[in-house]
Amino acid sequence: MTSKATSLQAPTVARWVLARELRRLRGDRSFTGVAKAIRSQGSSLARWESGKADGQVPGVHSLERLLAHYEVGSEETARIMELRETARTPGWWQGRDIGKPYGTFIGLESAASDICAYEAQIIPGLLQTEDYAHAVTRAVSAPDRAPADDIADRVAIRMRRQEEWIARRTPHLWAIVAEGALHSLVGSSDVMYGQLQRVLELSEEQDLLTLQVLPFTAGAHAAMEVSAFTLIDVSDAGLSTVYLEGPTADIFMDDPKDVTTYRRSFEHLRKAALNSPDSRALITEIAEGLSP
Repeated sequence: MTSKATSLQAPTVARWVLARELRRLRGDRSFTGVAKAIRSQGSSLARWESGKADGQVPGVHSLERLLAHYEVGSEETARIMELRETARTPGWWQGRDIGKPYGTFIGLESAASDICAYEAQIIPGLLQTEDYAHAVTRAVSAPDRAPADDIADRVAIRMRRQEEWIARRTPHLWAIVAEGALHSLVGSSDVMYGQLQRVLELSEEQDLLTLQVLPFTAGAHAAMEVSAFTLIDVSDAGLSTVYLEGPTADIFMDDPKDVTTYRRSFEHLRKAALNSPDSRALITEIAEGLSP
């Protein structure tokens, strides 16, 4: 997705942009005062102004009253109402048994121009083979005793994300993977060998992927206190956020200070990691040790 019009046709991006527009229009007015004027509740306004997983798209009449209260002109009103309509369009992942934060992540991923991902423990999801993804999902789902069908569905969603990414040829993914993730024997030797071969194949598609390995020899580095983070940029919509995935909660951070902090950390990691050719050489060496 390379044009602004196309980017804003993505429901998740439209929801974030709509929320941003509503925050801009409210300015320094209080939630309580605005809510009273349009016969609504402050908590509802707060949800309308959140483009994240806890957000809510306002109803047609509620949004019309809100824009009238803000004295928005007819042209801008039409643009914002169109954003609302797009924001309510279901993505392919909706209706599946996944949490709202993960759904928001998939939506942003599908519209992003660039993604920078750091992984200390596992291979990034967009690069995983089905066997590797199944082994990882089964392991992290063990404490919840997730049924086999649920695990299979989660894996299917991950594979669909990968298929969509490769078909779109966007976003460009810059992935930095810690060396330990390449040595960790996930599933079996055969599974791990297949996974490393898949990473090598994708790394040849330089328009799609820039891959670096953070070697053991890098020592102390800027991201030692986190196991993973993802920077998502939807440049033509002016949207940037950091995504942190956890066992009990997923977090989005779009405050510019937070985004800058993680962007700087990624830049430090990029400098500490091996370049792409040396990264490929190391992965090849590790894979050869697993070769059947």
